[in-house]
Amino acid sequence: MSRFTTIAVFVVLAIGAPVAMAATTSKASFWRNKADTVTCGVEIHASNKPASRILCDAAGVPAPPHSNPNSGDPGFVDIAATGSPVLLRLSQNSWVGTRMVTLATGTLWSSLGVICHVGPSTVLCFNTANHGFVIGNGKYRSF
Repeated sequence: MSRFTTIAVFVVLAIGAPVAMAATTSKASFWRNKADTVTCGVEIHASNKPASRILCDAAGVPAPPHSNPNSGDPGFVDIAATGSPVLLRLSQNSWVGTRMVTLATGTLWSSLGVICHVGPSTVLCFNTANHGFVIGNGKYRSF
């Protein structure tokens, strides 16, 4: 386990349980944090397949390595219930739905095996395999 993952697990265990009891929870399909530094939601998918990935966008998320700069904008990352986060370049709105909800600081959001904790300017998302990322405020860190 990496040092960052150990710290993230400690933080979730140390303060996550009390926060989870007091926190608002959401299952909105398309949302942003109150500071408008992070946008997340259910990623668009083929109509004949069920949704399986969560997509987030924030300044500071790097482009995928070895990607073509003409293939879309950097700043996107997606994650499923298992596996590591995947950096993406996108050129269109790629979320399910068009009605964006603003989530308050401290809100816990969950869908498709991914849980996100909404902070003042960052969002921490992780899956059932304990992979995830922290984004927002011009920063990106995966674990």
